[in-house]
Order: sequence, then C-alpha cells, then structure tokens
Amino acid sequence: MNTASALRAFRALLPALRPEWRGMLRSYLVGTASALALAALTVLTAWAVGHAVVDRTPPGAAWWVLVGGLVLARTVLTWQEMDVSHALAYRVLARLRMALFDAYARSVPGRRREHSGRAAAVAMGDIEKLEFFYAHTVAQLGASITVFLTTLITASVLLPEAGAVMLGGSAVVATTALYWARTARRLGEREQHERSALSERIVDALGALREVLAYRLASRIIAETDTATRRATAITRRRELLAQLVTAVRELVVTAVVVGVIAVSAAAAGVLTDGADARLSPALLPALVALAVAGVAATTEATTTLTQLHPLIASAGRVAAGLNRPPVVTVPRAPRRLPDGPLGLRFRDVSFAYDSRRPTLTAWSAEVAPGEHAGLAGPSGAGKSTVIALAARLWDPSAGTVELVTADGAGFPVSELDDTALRGAVALVDQDATLFHGTVRDNLLRGGRPRPDSDLAAVLARVGATGWIGLDDDLGEDGVRLSGGQKARLCLARALARRPRVLLVDEVTASLDPDTEQAISDVIADFDGTVLIASHRPETLARCDRIIDITAPTGRDREPSVL
Repeated sequence: MNTASALRAFRALLPALRPEWRGMLRSYLVGTASALALAALTVLTAWAVGHAVVDRTPPGAAWWVLVGGLVLARTVLTWQEMDVSHALAYRVLARLRMALFDAYARSVPGRRREHSGRAAAVAMGDIEKLEFFYAHTVAQLGASITVFLTTLITASVLLPEAGAVMLGGSAVVATTALYWARTARRLGEREQHERSALSERIVDALGALREVLAYRLASRIIAETDTATRRATAITRRRELLAQLVTAVRELVVTAVVVGVIAVSAAAAGVLTDGADARLSPALLPALVALAVAGVAATTEATTTLTQLHPLIASAGRVAAGLNRPPVVTVPRAPRRLPDGPLGLRFRDVSFAYDSRRPTLTAWSAEVAPGEHAGLAGPSGAGKSTVIALAARLWDPSAGTVELVTADGAGFPVSELDDTALRGAVALVDQDATLFHGTVRDNLLRGGRPRPDSDLAAVLARVGATGWIGLDDDLGEDGVRLSGGQKARLCLARALARRPRVLLVDEVTASLDPDTEQAISDVIADFDGTVLIASHRPETLARCDRIIDITAPTGRDREPSVL
C-alpha cells in the first residue's frame, strides 16, 4: 500500500466521523495553541538570556508578565488538550463501532462466509488503535505543521539565511520518513496480519472449547498461539529498530541545523568578523537558535508520528472495508406502513444464492394464509432455512418478492416496509439463536417494547419455564448454564413476548429430546397467528395445518403420509 492508498484508507472513515468534525477541529486548535505557547516560551527565554549576557540588561516587567501569562496559558491548554482529546477519543470509538455494527446489520457476515474472529479483531482491536489517531494524532500533526510554518516565517523575517537552513533541514528530516516508509509500511502490514490471524485462532479455540478438551488439543493450540505471538513480536521488534534508526538520523539532522543556524546567525551578527557589517544583534542569537530548534523539532515530531502510523494503515483499510460492505438488504426510500389485523406470507418467484455458489432457490413460490400454521419440509441444503431468513428479511432475494399478506389478499413486499414495523410484526426463532449476557428479563425485553413483569412471567409459564428459572436470573454468555431444551424455550419466549403476528421457526426442535420437542410444538401450535416452521422432523411438522414441499418450484403441499 503506497502513501496515496494510505491516505484514502484514513479518509474513507471520515464520513462515519462527520458528527465529530467540530471536536477534531477544537482538538487541533487547542493543541496548536499549546504548542505555540511552548515555542514562544522557549524563544522568549532564549531572548532574555541573550540580552542578559550580551547587553547585560535583565528582562523588564513586560517580559515577566508575558512569560507568566504564557506559562499559565500553557498549563490550562495542556489540561484542556488532554480533556478534549480523551473525550473525543471515546466518541470516535463509539462512532466507528456503531457504524461498523450498522454495516454488519445490513450485510450479514454469515452469508458471506466470513470469520467471526476477524470481525471481532476489526471491531475491538483495529478501532481501538484508530480512535487515538483521529482524536489526537491528526490534531498533533496539524499543530506541528502550524508551528513549523510559524517559526519558519518568523526566522526568515529576522534572518533569511536562518530560514533557508531551517527549510533545508526540515526537508531532509521529512525525506527520512519517505525513504524508509515502504519498509516500515510493509512491516506494519505484516504485524497486523499476524495479530489478526492470532485473534482468529483464539476465537476458534474459545468457541470450540469442548472439542479442544475432548480431543486434547490444548497443548497444540497453546504452542501455535505461542509461535504466532513470537512471530508478531519479532516483526514489532524489527519495526521499532527501524524507527530508532530513523530517529537517530533525524537527531543528527537537527544537530546540523542548530550548527548551521548558529553559523549564519554569528556571521550576520558580525561575531566572526570585526562587526562592521553586522545585520543582527548578537543578543538575538540565542532566540534565533531556539526558534530554529522549535521549527525543526516540530517537523521531526510530525515525521516521527507519520513513521509510526504504518501499523494503523492496515487497520484503517479493514475498518473501511467493513463500513463499505455491500448491503444484503436495501433501505426503502418511502417505507410503507403495515395495516392492523392478521398477516400471512407470500413468496413470488423467489431466487437466492449465497455468494457465487449455485442458487439455493430458483423461481420458488408459495403462500401461507393469515392465521395458518404451515411447515417447510425437504432434505438438508434444500433451502428451508433460506426461506425463513428471507421471510424475516435477514437478506433480500436476488429475484422475486416476499410479501406480508392481509386477510383480503393485499400484498406488502417486506423490502418496502418500515423496518421497525416489520420487526414488530414478524418474530424469528432460529436453531442457533443467541441468548444475550444478562438476566432473563433483559433477554425477553431485548429489542421490544417495555412489558410489565406479570406479562413476562405469563410468557415464561406459557413455554414451561417457570419451574427452573426466574426473571432476575443471570443467564451468562449465550445461556451457558442452560441445556439445549431450556435455551429453546427461552428463545421461543423472547419471540412470543414481542406479540408478533407472524412467527418464523427454523429447526428449533432439531436436537431436542422427544418430551421437550412435544412441549415446544404444543406452544407453537397454540400460537394465535401465522406460523411458518422449517423442520426435518416429522413429529414437529405433524402439528402443522399444511406442509409445503421446499423442493417443488411452486411450493407444492405434501401429504402427511409422505413424511
């Protein structure tokens, strides 16, 4: 990735941070004022020393007032700079994570066969690295450039030769960043790649902890993790050594600039001659040298910062790629409202494929009347889960339409509906549904309207959960303390707590024992609304009013005997 590509990667994140531009500008202004105050203090102190040594005149009252004011201003500005940048960093972190989550919500990772460990590394690691860049580093770079230009103009006005030495030295310092930029960038990208791969391994291991223990893979995973960590650490060490080398070269250049400014200033002050052609007071020499050092130091600080940004380039690229993911559902320009009353489902010539794989559905049609309980039957991989996902609008079909249908037959394409209204009317219970960390009450109310505890308790009783859990019980991560049957009951209760008009169920009884399957099926059968349930188990489908054959292009019904 070259410099232009790196700038594009950082710039690509700015639209998501548009609400924070004022904060970023404020951070720059405060940082610049603080840096200029420090430079002014340095120059004024050198000026006072020069006059005290050469002219033997101590600084007057005005000098003391000015210096005291600058010290106070510098103190206040330093505190303000920290306060502004830290507050901005938290907001940048939140903005980027919200934008990334919104992008993932529009483009389901599971459909694109992406690794959850990589997504977690982007959401947690990459964004945490970038928050400080946008909250502080950008302002720091702007402040350094402003300080350099201010000192360069001031030095050039006082002594053009000193300005020329400053400009030449700064150009050499900046060149060092460009000369080693490619190597530093390559090392930074390799380091980020290794750390992302390490995150993937750790997520895989934690997600399959039972298999790791059952197959005695712990020692192997630890060894692989140790090797990957050593590899990433070695790259980090090489990058830091390169940075130290560049820093040493820059310090040498700064020393040469100081010597050069002293030489031209001494010549201009007549120190090296008899003083007849002096154009500058010798008392100004310390101030001019301090001015040059402040300017070149600002350039050095900026180039050092740029050199250290290379590991962030890959992070910015990954976050930008996440934010710019192509959506799997489109946002309607003029969302339609849903009428009251029962709703059914209608699939019109629906086609769908996962990425570049063969189509799962091709011109498939079916209809479920309002209030009807219909089952989807067919072999594994035939598209049952896909139909459920399309009905829930987790993604849009590549062709055809999915509609909610009123009792009089009027169709409302789900792609044209207000998303809040759609989610309020349709509830999904998935085989791999996740229970969130928190209490039972938190999970039942997740994403829905507030409900009194009496209603929630009634829902728990409805699914047969009152005997073993309460509203205030903590579930742990993904309901770790629960059995498969208990999780299925709570996921069903969460869907019912939303009071949907259409209930979508995908293989929720696939791995349950017969008694639990019977209990879950009883609850679904008692649901007063439309049900579309996908299952390969005859016992579950037997409770439906009608069974739709997923393998038939027009959703032909199956006879119960076929099951």
